[in-house]
Amino acid sequence: MSDRRIATTLIDEFGSLPLLLAAQPARQLRAAGDPQVVALLQAVKQTVRHVTRADLDERPVLPTSRALRDYLMAHLADEPNEHVRVLYLNGYDRLIVDELHSSGTPTSTPFCVRTIAARALEVGAMNVIVAHNHPSGLRQSSDADIAYTVALEHALDALGITLIDHLIVTRGGLASVRAASRAMAA
Repeated sequence: MSDRRIATTLIDEFGSLPLLLAAQPARQLRAAGDPQVVALLQAVKQTVRHVTRADLDERPVLPTSRALRDYLMAHLADEPNEHVRVLYLNGYDRLIVDELHSSGTPTSTPFCVRTIAARALEVGAMNVIVAHNHPSGLRQSSDADIAYTVALEHALDALGITLIDHLIVTRGGLASVRAASRAMAA
């Protein structure tokens, strides 16, 4: 089978390149039928993640920046289960460390305010951005999302650390839980 035919078959099967790259290797293998194609797809996926991370390392991380959107989309948008990532930033909004905080099921994931606050102190963060994905594709904040955001904002604020935002990531883009929580409070 030609390279073009393999590419067309895979895109037809998965719907898009991001969905193809996000698929589990076993599913890629069933569709491609060739372990070398799967190895190449996994290498491309890691390259995309590396390139988007490099963009974050070069400038301040702002919740509205294209670099942050691209990075979070590459890491979270097509995951089949919910994951929480935390970006710990210095006082100039430069990335200190980015970590996977937790992984869960297709509809929920644990989110520990205490652990995030303790880690922020440990790494010397002055600002924090939290992001998690909704595999359902819904960008609407749940009551739990809002409650966790409010609790985290209060905990961090007591420590002199700012929660810049808590973002929901889907294939369709990002949504701010913090903005939703403030709108509900108003």
